[in-house]
Amino acid sequence: MTTQVASASSARAETVERPPPGLARGRFEAPPWAFVLVAAVVLLGSLTWLLLALRARRGAP
Repeated sequence: MTTQVASASSARAETVERPPPGLARGRFEAPPWAFVLVAAVVLLGSLTWLLLALRARRGAP
């Protein structure tokens, strides 16, 4: 069994393009207001859950 190793000179050159640094990465870039909207929805949802949990613990209907 013989194995052949390709030399560095015979390897193809490959150019890699990297995105600019920052949050604007990924396949679908979102506008800044979308992050604020998601944070607000999460905050409101968690506060609602907390209030409902406290109300249920007190025994209120």
